[in-house]
Amino acid sequence: MLGLKSTLKALVCSALLFASVSAQASVPTLPNVGVSAEFPNAIAGLTPDLISGDANDIKVTFRNSGKTDLKVNLIVGTVVEPTDFNTVIRNLTAYKYSTTLKAEATLVHTYTIKMEHPSREVGLTLMADLMDSSKNHFPVVVYNSTVNFTEPAQSWIDVQLIFLYVLIAGIFVAIGMFIKDAMAPEAKTTKKKTPAMTPEEREAALEKMKVLDEDWIPEHHKKSPRATKRR
Repeated sequence: MLGLKSTLKALVCSALLFASVSAQASVPTLPNVGVSAEFPNAIAGLTPDLISGDANDIKVTFRNSGKTDLKVNLIVGTVVEPTDFNTVIRNLTAYKYSTTLKAEATLVHTYTIKMEHPSREVGLTLMADLMDSSKNHFPVVVYNSTVNFTEPAQSWIDVQLIFLYVLIAGIFVAIGMFIKDAMAPEAKTTKKKTPAMTPEEREAALEKMKVLDEDWIPEHHKKSPRATKRR
């Protein structure tokens, strides 16, 4: 009886071991792919910055060291609390690419993060989904660390502000000129007096006018008519 029990126990253990080995053999091997994320304006050794409200383009590089081609399906991200990555602040947009990552080749994609957030440190997780020719999916970690959200830099060199300043300056100049014209004394117009003529000058002027008035009369009208003789 004991021998039968031992035999059955051995068979069960062997079956479980075989099932375990078979299950492990059916699980596809994770591709030999390296992934890195490069943040804009990042400084080596410092936490990357994300500008709140701006489009932050993150360069994601895939390096396939294997012998088979793979497909990059999508990249998705999650913003979490820096002290607890299980506490999700916001799920980011999932970008679908469906591009081929050739064997022993490199592929670069851009993942954009644009969201409003107060200036502080947060956790960021980026995941990529890879797929082989048998349609087996492999989740790959692109980035899983902290980033800093910062406010956009305020610039005084702004076209709209410059236009507004010029408009305000023009209004003040116009008001100043109006006030200046209103306060300025009116220009006095002085009439020039014509000097009085002497009797000799008056007589000469009349003679000259008389000569000018007679210039238009024909010569034959200026002669006095002859008296006709009566018979």
